[in-house]
Amino acid sequence: MVGWIIIAVLVVILAAAAQQSASSKTNPAKIDLSSVREAMMEKHGWTAHRTETAEIEYVRFLTLLQMRPGFMLVPWLDAEGRDDLDQFWHQHILDTAKYAADCNAMFGRMIHHNPRVVRGSEVEQESVEKTRRLYERTFGSGTFGSAADPEFVSSCSSCAAVPSDAGSHSGHSGHDGGSGGGHDGGSGGHGCGGHGCGHGCGGH
Repeated sequence: MVGWIIIAVLVVILAAAAQQSASSKTNPAKIDLSSVREAMMEKHGWTAHRTETAEIEYVRFLTLLQMRPGFMLVPWLDAEGRDDLDQFWHQHILDTAKYAADCNAMFGRMIHHNPRVVRGSEVEQESVEKTRRLYERTFGSGTFGSAADPEFVSSCSSCAAVPSDAGSHSGHSGHDGGSGGGHDGGSGGHGCGGHGCGHGCGGH
């Protein structure tokens, strides 16, 4: 009897510790990405609208990584087939000190970029589909403002837990180390835990 009581107490303590750890992590929407935005416009010639749109998707990408550690995400393409989300992520990584600090604040560890997943492979395609489902169930819409598949949105209400400011672009960041990173967007692409352009994230 005493043994069961001790086990029950330990379970409660561990659950409380896990909850406290999760709540202490910085919301991706709170990360300052102004330097990344400026770089995309000044160095790559992006318009303000294109930059802001990519940032919103990047923050959502990071949000999914934070919500689902261990899940292989794949950075999704936009409606025109451009890998703006992935490029925005790459630019964030280039400022290595900031990227490391942001990853630590959001995930408690570094989120590496993994180039080992082959574009068009079965693993990538499966990850793309799973990423799409998770995105639509979480945010209630498709990537880059596209329409969501009603079946995805309604088939698993317990999957959707949208952070209040996950869609804002005031400040967001990185990706979870230990969770696959990725993309879907409904339009092929790469994964972040293994994305199609040949790299992955969220678990490397």
